Amino acid sequence: MFSVVFLLTGFSALTLQVTWQRVLSLHSGVDLVSFTTVVAAFLAGLGLGNLLGGWLADRLGPRRSVGAFSLSNVGIGLFAWVSIWLFYDLYREQAAALESTWASFAWNTAFLMVPTILMGLSLPLVARAVVDRVEDAGSVVGRLYSVNTLGAAAGAAISGWLLLGTFGFTTTVRLAGCCNLVAALLVLPLARRGRAAAREVPEPVGILDVPGGAAPAPVEPAPEENAVEEPVAALRGGTRTWPWYLLYAMTGAVALGFEVVFFRLIDTIMRSNSYSFAHVLSLYLLFFAAGAALGSRLVRRAQRPATWFLWIQFGVGVAALAGVLALVRLLPALGFEEDLTSYFTGEGFNVGFGGMTGETEPGSVALVFGGAPLLVMALPVLLMGTAYPFVQALVSERVDTLGRRTGFLVFSNIAGNVTGTLVVSFVLLDRAGTAGTYRLLAAVLLVAGLAAAATAATWPARLVRGGVALVLMGSLLAAFPSNLALWEFLHGATRGEVLLVEDRTCGTVLRNNGLGGYRLTINGSSQNDYPFDDFHVLIGLLPALLHDDPGSGMALGLGIGATPYGMALDPRVDDVHTVEICGGQVPLLQALAGGDGEIVPQGAPELQAFFADPRVSVETGDGRKYLLTSEGDLDLVTVDTLRPQSAFSGSLYSVEFYELVSDTLSNDGILAQWVPSTRSLNSLTEVFPYVVTAAVPSYNSQMMLASKSPITLDPAELAARFEAIDPDARFLPEQAASLREFFATLQLSCVVSPDGAPLEPVPEEALNRDLRPVDEYFVNNDLATTSRPIDCG
Repeated sequence: MFSVVFLLTGFSALTLQVTWQRVLSLHSGVDLVSFTTVVAAFLAGLGLGNLLGGWLADRLGPRRSVGAFSLSNVGIGLFAWVSIWLFYDLYREQAAALESTWASFAWNTAFLMVPTILMGLSLPLVARAVVDRVEDAGSVVGRLYSVNTLGAAAGAAISGWLLLGTFGFTTTVRLAGCCNLVAALLVLPLARRGRAAAREVPEPVGILDVPGGAAPAPVEPAPEENAVEEPVAALRGGTRTWPWYLLYAMTGAVALGFEVVFFRLIDTIMRSNSYSFAHVLSLYLLFFAAGAALGSRLVRRAQRPATWFLWIQFGVGVAALAGVLALVRLLPALGFEEDLTSYFTGEGFNVGFGGMTGETEPGSVALVFGGAPLLVMALPVLLMGTAYPFVQALVSERVDTLGRRTGFLVFSNIAGNVTGTLVVSFVLLDRAGTAGTYRLLAAVLLVAGLAAAATAATWPARLVRGGVALVLMGSLLAAFPSNLALWEFLHGATRGEVLLVEDRTCGTVLRNNGLGGYRLTINGSSQNDYPFDDFHVLIGLLPALLHDDPGSGMALGLGIGATPYGMALDPRVDDVHTVEICGGQVPLLQALAGGDGEIVPQGAPELQAFFADPRVSVETGDGRKYLLTSEGDLDLVTVDTLRPQSAFSGSLYSVEFYELVSDTLSNDGILAQWVPSTRSLNSLTEVFPYVVTAAVPSYNSQMMLASKSPITLDPAELAARFEAIDPDARFLPEQAASLREFFATLQLSCVVSPDGAPLEPVPEEALNRDLRPVDEYFVNNDLATTSRPIDCG
């Protein structure tokens, strides 16, 4: 029964984490800083819960621990039902007071602590309830841990692939909360059975009650057939278990550090969409659960659990390096180089599983979403899970202290998890990149291999095993690719074709296409190109020229620089503020502006003018969060083009996003954005009373412009404003001619105006909402939907 319940609570916990992560990102941002702080807060609550749960379990005893476990799940379930109001609605009301990163972090942490502490209580309470003999602690608790993690893997997978896209965020967290309430009900009969059993336990029989009054013969202790070597036996004593807690904290830091770089690498391979995060997380948990299940069987047979634990940790580092080497070195050598290059030079799946052609290739999807994660992280994560039952056995001494020891063990591991997440996310990725971080994390686990070698019975054996560990790890570290070589492989590029800036925000690459042009990619996903195309320039330029008196402008997203450059072309604009999540884009574009290098032999004059313009400022951060806390009236807002299927695109195409822009714009301010889907246009018309579209034939696409005031077109005035920027000096000759033709033939197509009849409602599924971004979840929903009838009077 506890296995079923633990499966259910694991499912709920990861469903809640995946959903809350998405909801919190709507306000705190979608950059790695935001993600890391939320994950750290989530883990910190779990760690404190395990510490508290261990103390409670040993005070309450087996029977009452079951009741406490039931109550904790009631609390989680009730919190889930009100969590969206706390994390979304209440946050929006307090946004002005939560402008800084630390204020936002403190707010989210304060609320996350409630459910996560309750979640953390579970394992110590249940361990105290079900373990009768300390000899079984490693196996039984390891098995429960495995079942719970298996449920967590199912929660991440089912919520990511089905629930979020089909039902939205609110319904999903409430379904998860119901799982906790059901779990609480399922264990109540066990608590009652425990009370009944306690009443039926007979009084102990004394020696005088034995017929004949003779005392039983004393039992000699059995000889220790499989005695553990003396140093390890000492560490298993009550006062010497602390080294194992410390060691498990260290390996916990390495494990979560690897998880961060696993996700960056695999997300780059997948070319990120909304299913990537939950998919990678579910596979990580699945491998970990399988490892814990394997370890719970092996630990029964292990004569030296300490040595096993140390060698397993060493194996994690070896397997992590070997997986990437197999991808980068082995597969091309086996004849897959052409296929890999073809995939990595394409668009991947951030435009949907049909790619640019719209035709789904199941084999490619299975290879990228199945084969790549298996190759990179299956074996190291399996070994991480296998290690847990061994360290549980090492710290478990007596049943009456099992709760505290289990709770403190998990707490120490989670404390390491938090540390590893923060150090990798904020320090190592900045300083060493993905490849360098891999090397450092694996090198830390070499220490575990040398410690395992030191437990051998004789000095010759210790030297041989230590030498083998050094040679094996050293060979893998030497063969591991440099950071630039790794990112060149991930782009199907050869040496001398790419410039790379990797930091904690993104892995950003500028690639020379060999034809005098350059393409910008972020985490492997292509953005836009230089020389600038008409469309990206016009998203910034057209609203500025249409506005009678443009003063202050903002661009959400820098891209290759075309959109904010286009806005700054109008000399009437006083300032152009750009907010970009990926900080590496600025130095790359500055390198493109300056030129004079092997990869960029000639500079980009447009970007030179852009960066030299005193009206221009660029800030690293989340644009939507900036709008949420902005107090000024903006005359222009532009949003860099983003595919509707890409991860987190829903936060820029929702009704609530357009309400946020409307609150920030002046009365005659103009929003300009690509028309990526019918739902986006429907959502825009839910908010703005005046909406028009403009087609850009050279790009075969449309943009939409919205305002709280009528948007008028005076062709003669527009042409005069365009010529005032001296297009012959500002553009290449071909683009200057193309833009002149565009403005000479421009027609604005009215979509909605208050002069017409009242708006006809559209079905809810024909809109994008913050809490249900329908377009983003393309597997669950068709991109085509009902269009709102054009209504312009």
